[in-house]
Amino acid sequence: MTLNRPQRRNSLTIELLNELVASIKVASDQADERVLILRGSGAAFCTGLDLKEAADRRGLVAGLVMTFLRRQAGERNMRELVLGGELIDAERARGIGLVNRVVAPDQLMIESQKFADSVLQGAPNAIVQTKRLIEELWSTSVKEDVDLALKHHMRARESAEAREGIAAFNEKRKPNWSK
Repeated sequence: MTLNRPQRRNSLTIELLNELVASIKVASDQADERVLILRGSGAAFCTGLDLKEAADRRGLVAGLVMTFLRRQAGERNMRELVLGGELIDAERARGIGLVNRVVAPDQLMIESQKFADSVLQGAPNAIVQTKRLIEELWSTSVKEDVDLALKHHMRARESAEAREGIAAFNEKRKPNWSK
C-alpha cells in the first residue's frame, strides 16, 4: 500500500486517513494476506495530518500522534517532538525508535520484502497471538489511549485558539494567541 501525496509529503487528510484505516481493515480480513507493506511516495513517508485540517501548532492537540509516539519513542522524545513541532530526518527518527532502519530509496522495497519474508516464516497463529500479547502487555490499550486522545483533541479543536490557529495558517500569518 502506498501513500501517494508526494506534493504534500504524504500528509494525511481525514478522508485519506479513513481510506487508509478501511484498506488496512480489508487487508487484515484476508486470511491469506499476513503482511502489509505501507510506504510513502516521494521524499517523505508521511508528515502526519495535513496542516490545513489539523496540527499541534494551530491550537489543536496532537492526540492521535501522541498515542503512538509515547509507545514508540518514549515520553521525553514525544514531548520534544509534539511541543517543538519540528520536522525530523530519517536518522533522527531511527535514533529515537520511530523507525527500525534507514535504507537508500532504491533498497526500500528489497529490504521491506526481506523483512516480510522473514515474518512469513513464522507460524501464522503464533504470530497473531504474539501481536495480541504485545498489545495486552501495555498498561493501557491503544483503544483507551485513542479514546483519551480524541477527547482532548476535540476539546481543543472546538476552541477559539483552534479557530485562530487554523485561520492564521490559511491566511499565511502568525497566529495571535492573545485574542
